[in-house]
Amino acid sequence: MNGKTWIARLASALLVVAALGGGLGLQACGGSSRAHTGPEGETAFGTLGFELQFGDVEISTVQYTIEGNGFRDRGSIGVVGRDLVSARIGGIPAGAGYVITLEAYGTGIDCVGSAIFDIEAGSTTSVRISLNCRMAPRTGSVLVNGTLNLCPVIDFLSVMPVEAIVGQPVALSATASDGDLAPSPITYAWTATSGAISNGTSASASFKCASSGIVAVSLTVSDGDCTESTSVWVTCVLPDVRLNEAVSTNGVPGDWAELYNASAFPADVSGWVFKDDDDAHHYAIPAGTVIPPGGYYVLEEAAFGFGLGAKDAVRIFDPAMHLVDSYYWTAHGNPSWGRCPNGTGAWANTARVTKGAANDCGGTGGTGGSGGTGGTGGTGGTGGTGGAGGSGGIAFAAWPGTDQVRVVSTFHQFGTNLSGLFYEPATSSSPAILWGIQNGPSMLYRLVWNGSTWENTTTNGWGAGKTITYMNGLGGPDSEGITRAELDSSAIYVATERDNDNKNVSRPAVLRYDLDASGTTLVATNDWNLTSDLPVLGANLGAEGVAWIPDSFLVSRGFIDESTGLAYDPDRYPNHGTGIFFVGIEANGIIYAYAFDHVTNGYQRVATIDSGFPAVMDLSFDRENGYLYAQCDNTCGNKLTLLDVDTLPGSATHGAFRILAGFARPSTMPNTNNEGIAMAPESECVNGYKTFIWADDDELNGFALRQDTIPCGRYR
Repeated sequence: MNGKTWIARLASALLVVAALGGGLGLQACGGSSRAHTGPEGETAFGTLGFELQFGDVEISTVQYTIEGNGFRDRGSIGVVGRDLVSARIGGIPAGAGYVITLEAYGTGIDCVGSAIFDIEAGSTTSVRISLNCRMAPRTGSVLVNGTLNLCPVIDFLSVMPVEAIVGQPVALSATASDGDLAPSPITYAWTATSGAISNGTSASASFKCASSGIVAVSLTVSDGDCTESTSVWVTCVLPDVRLNEAVSTNGVPGDWAELYNASAFPADVSGWVFKDDDDAHHYAIPAGTVIPPGGYYVLEEAAFGFGLGAKDAVRIFDPAMHLVDSYYWTAHGNPSWGRCPNGTGAWANTARVTKGAANDCGGTGGTGGSGGTGGTGGTGGTGGTGGAGGSGGIAFAAWPGTDQVRVVSTFHQFGTNLSGLFYEPATSSSPAILWGIQNGPSMLYRLVWNGSTWENTTTNGWGAGKTITYMNGLGGPDSEGITRAELDSSAIYVATERDNDNKNVSRPAVLRYDLDASGTTLVATNDWNLTSDLPVLGANLGAEGVAWIPDSFLVSRGFIDESTGLAYDPDRYPNHGTGIFFVGIEANGIIYAYAFDHVTNGYQRVATIDSGFPAVMDLSFDRENGYLYAQCDNTCGNKLTLLDVDTLPGSATHGAFRILAGFARPSTMPNTNNEGIAMAPESECVNGYKTFIWADDDELNGFALRQDTIPCGRYR
């Protein structure tokens, strides 16, 4: 029962005081009594009558006290089981200033109230009393005695390095303090979600990655009573081991392939798997196999148990069966296939076989094919039938445009992180559009030319760009590259490295969006997550550029599908549209081509292409002239390579993309962090040149877009 209800009920109790002539006594309300008279016949006494209405309040006893004029009377009234109490009290002498006090008691409650009244002979007086009720206490208190302990605090934590090669030791050290040095000395406990910890109970410990991936290394300190913990993420990567040379004919004693450790630490390749182009042919490298820094390891036919053919491949996988490196060929190497320059360059015919040693790329560019992907110039002359040769490197010619770079964005129009670009030609019903993608925040921009700069369009919510998300409507895709496929479609495709909401985890992917969707947020309609098909990548070293190339071009050029070793057949790939997507990877400079299934989000890799750079920042395909441009940023001096499908009959790289030319950046452009490129169509050529645009991720001097020109038509 609610105490407030009790109080409200009792506050309305009504005391009726009546002065009546009559006898003494307590009578029920409504009874009669006769007043006593004095010697002269006047009324000498009166009677007081009252009633109390309790309602829902459980009252068991009511006590009253009447005082005044030398008179005092006290009594109680039993009220159990009743909610209305009435009584008469007689024999009260007539007079003024009497005080009546009522006290009511029940379970867990007591009430009290008083009022002043007068008794007049032969008349009735009424008075109202308010009773104030109090609940019995329902709470208590406790007396607490104890001691004060200061918990330990981690003052310093060092994990070096935070990106470690599998097997490389990571130094862990920490210091902690305890303000009261009690109740026990500080203890240390290091743990990791995978890998191995040495000296895990000391302030200085060591950690080794067991496999590639993200590992949480945690420290907990304790004083025996309370603890403090903290964690650091360590990115575990595979050692930089690459396929470096392969012999598929006339090998001694048989066919063989060579691995090279390009990292500065010993590389444990135990359990790595070697394959040719047939997945049924596989060989696991024995346990305990370690390649020293800058060292070589030769895989012999006698060990792996299968030969290498004229049209074949060499592939190496880590123990988790992630592809680490591969090379495909369509003719025997002459005398071998190898990286030129050794360990880092593109594959080409070597000058001589160098089993277990640095490759000899010669001074004349090799003896066959078209010079491979590393034979378009250099320092050693004009060399063999493959065209320009030299040391196997690329001779970067001067920028072929007008070399009059100018800023074409407004001051701080985008802020930093503007990355990929795509130029959509004008049509009879719409102007040319420059699409731009920003990696943080994840924004897509639709820009039009106003005569001096590319400005944001204001229609359909594009005024400040549109936010993009993953298919679940969440996340912040770290968006680096952008392309359109069929231009009569409303689809646009974005290459992403990771989710900015989980920056420590690599997630290379291509996402599709519908440009006709309303609102200022675009939710991905497709998500091709390429993680399982690519080498292990650093979280910020993933899919950086993307370009779409139509099937019609690939078929006309005799493009070879490396998954089959045969001419590319679009009919093999249902729901892929009318072309395939080329994805540039920052970590290794390799371009991977995929057929994307738009129904299942599945994919098939169809080509692996060396861009000529250690890192690719963007790709752009010239649909009219058939050139694939690869861009490297300021780490490579903002150079470009130009690739095309090799159509030379009898060439060792026939049907594969090869580098035709390389260009230095314009002399009028600063060596800033350009991560996006785009070019105008041939229809916009003026005096033999068309627009070429760069996006600067660093927004040098407050400007993110710059443009110059390149020649129209084909180069050769």
